[in-house]
Amino acid sequence: MTKWFEIAEDHDLSAFLRPLREAPAAMAVAMERGVQAAPGPYTPFARMTDAGGDGMVDGAWRHPDGTLTVACTTPMPGVTAAMWDWWFGWHSLSSARYRLWHPEAHRSSQLAEDRRHLPIGRPRYVGNVSAVDEFIGPQLTRLAIAFVPPAAFGMDEAQVNRMGTAICANVSLRAERMQTSQLVHLIENTADGCVMHSRFHMGELASTMPLIGRLLTMLFNRPGPRRKLVNDEVGLALLQHCFEEMHHLSAILPALHQRYGGE
Repeated sequence: MTKWFEIAEDHDLSAFLRPLREAPAAMAVAMERGVQAAPGPYTPFARMTDAGGDGMVDGAWRHPDGTLTVACTTPMPGVTAAMWDWWFGWHSLSSARYRLWHPEAHRSSQLAEDRRHLPIGRPRYVGNVSAVDEFIGPQLTRLAIAFVPPAAFGMDEAQVNRMGTAICANVSLRAERMQTSQLVHLIENTADGCVMHSRFHMGELASTMPLIGRLLTMLFNRPGPRRKLVNDEVGLALLQHCFEEMHHLSAILPALHQRYGGE
């Protein structure tokens, strides 16, 4: 069993703990459409670096096999890809830092490994696992987020680096020991900052429970069980959560990085 750890926060972060920022107008448009029927299987993450992107429109999309894709785009003036690589290696060390990201929904954060001796950026989080407790809609979820290199999802790392960076992870329910989704946040540097292209592919289920894990994986990976376990309400709640947290943090990330970016 993983022994999670968290540092004793020694920074006064009160200047950065602000009321949740008003969500962007794009969120209301995407939410109003509800969960839409996708015309086919999910678009592989590798397509995100294509010229013009992967063609996904912001929203929640249900595929014929029962899986769900959530897509969210966040313009971030004044923010850079390097700030995001720093953030993912810095914030998970304490719950106080994690709550800055979404002061209403985020509760706690711990890590599997202390990587502070490694260079700032991807080495701090790629290969590490973050245990977070957060509300997705009304539901408190206890997640294990295992970060992987972009190549693990078939992405061209050279192209990712030319564009900016990509944060990639497998996401599991900790108590249930069930992997439920994969995520990518592709950050594309622009003339005035960056744009984040977020994708969550939900419903490719994999149980790591001993003895019965393989059986559960086979039983759940069918259209019917997928639609129940990753229902429309979960998809829309995650869509709203992503819009809120990314839009909120983008307003304070430059100042946070300026203050603590050397850590």
